[in-house]
Amino acid sequence: MKGNVGIGRFNGGSINDEDWGFLGSVSYSNSISGQANGRFMYSTADVGYDFLRSSSYKVGGFVGWTTQYGQKSDTPGCVQIASSLFPCLTTGDNRIIGSQDTDWNAPRVGLSAETMFLDRWHVSADVAYLPWTNFKGRDNHLLRPITTFADQRGNGGGGVQMEGILSYFITSNFSVGIGGRYWGMWTKKDSDVTCTGCDGVGAVTGPGPAKYSMERWGTFLQASYKF
Repeated sequence: MKGNVGIGRFNGGSINDEDWGFLGSVSYSNSISGQANGRFMYSTADVGYDFLRSSSYKVGGFVGWTTQYGQKSDTPGCVQIASSLFPCLTTGDNRIIGSQDTDWNAPRVGLSAETMFLDRWHVSADVAYLPWTNFKGRDNHLLRPITTFADQRGNGGGGVQMEGILSYFITSNFSVGIGGRYWGMWTKKDSDVTCTGCDGVGAVTGPGPAKYSMERWGTFLQASYKF
């Protein structure tokens, strides 16, 4: 059995806001904004079995669950890329125009391998396939005359998660390491979005068709103790 929990923050990146058939009058619209004040947390839990094992390596399979990947961030600035009928109101400055909250859950199945080399050095890798995902989010639009937000829902789809770690054992039980991770998840094309305020105060529009996806990659440091 294996599980992990992580938290993090970020203050960079970009967001593309794309719409098709917006309010029935715009065939396509696209704008780009930044990301700020971001924070995320995740947790996974797996159970598996090593079908190859020796004194220096082991290879096994596992099944588990990405019990949560949650992310929240603010959206500063806006530059219109396509369609001038609904131009950005804040082009050229960094005012907060909105915020985005997202949560993903998914089962996972994969392979895990690890080996010791030299004396105290250890390397491990996990590759997991996500056969199904569940997503919910809220897109808040803050610089509008009325309160406007979009509730986002989706499931099905799939994903992939990969991780590799290089560790050094300070003692036989305690180690420190550096790793890299890539996560990608997406929903089916027939997911939906419901907008409150798009057609007036308190008006609810939708649900309409939507598709959602996410990618995250980066490096991390870790400390581990084996009982």
